Order: sequence, then structure tokens, then C-alpha cells
Amino acid sequence: MELLIPGLILVALMVYASTRIKKIAASAFDAETIETDEFVIQKPEGFLHNLNGDPKYIFEAYSKEYSKANDKLRVGTATLQRIENATLDQVMSAVAGTFDFVNDGSEKLDGTDYHRMRRYGDENEIWYKRAAKNGNVYKLEVTAMKEASGEQWVEIFLDSFRVK
Repeated sequence: MELLIPGLILVALMVYASTRIKKIAASAFDAETIETDEFVIQKPEGFLHNLNGDPKYIFEAYSKEYSKANDKLRVGTATLQRIENATLDQVMSAVAGTFDFVNDGSEKLDGTDYHRMRRYGDENEIWYKRAAKNGNVYKLEVTAMKEASGEQWVEIFLDSFRVK
């Protein structure tokens, strides 16, 4: 009997901790705005902002869902890379020679030029949005598996990305 009460308290604490951890983990996939000193981007619902990812990226996110065709690949990913001491023309010409792409246009916002391109692969589509500021080029790359085509999250990433 003297072990019953401490045992019940221990079980209650474990249930409380478990539900709390599940809530926190689920909220990591909620939509949010990521803002740093260099950029602002909207992370759509269903994506996780990978804080300790590849050091060559200043932003990295991936979808919660895996591909139905290949369960080792995510349905979508987004990465942002800063290329230092480069111009937009240098980066655009280097990319243009490596693959066929469709030019999705350009826009000027707050004095910064943004250029969008799209590449069609066998299994996926990749969208690029580039901008130059303060001697650096920022390259946003959003990849979506073919099964995810038409998803709104691609446009959320592309439309919300701004360099400060």
C-alpha cells in the first residue's frame, strides 16, 4: 500500500511529461515566420526549420511527409544559401550553364532585385529565387517531389523570402 501512492504519482508525472513533449514536438511543424538580421521567410505548416543542419545553409527546412515513391526522400525541402563576394550576374550565369531552366521572372522590392527560375527533373521540380545585397548573393532553393506539385507551400516560401 505504501508503494501505491508514490507509484501513482510517478505514473501521473510520466503521462503529463509525455503529453507535453508530444504537444511541443507537434508545434514545431506549425507555420511561422523566420526572421534574422539578413532575411525574412515564412515557413509553412507541415515543415520543420532545421536549426542544426548543413552549415553551408543559413536556413534549412524540410517537410514532415515522406515521398510515396521513395520513403527516404522528403516531399519538400527548402534551403537558403549565402554566397559571399559575388554578384547576381555571376551566380545566374554559372547556374544557367549547368541545366535547362524556365525563367519565372523578376521583381524589385525595397530596392532589391529578385530573380526566379524553375527546373523540371524526372522526380521533382526545383524553384530558385535569388537576390543580391551588400556584396552577397542569397540563393533560395525549394524542391518538391512530383507528387506534391500544385502545393501552396512552394509559393509561400518563394513569395515570403526577403533580404534585409
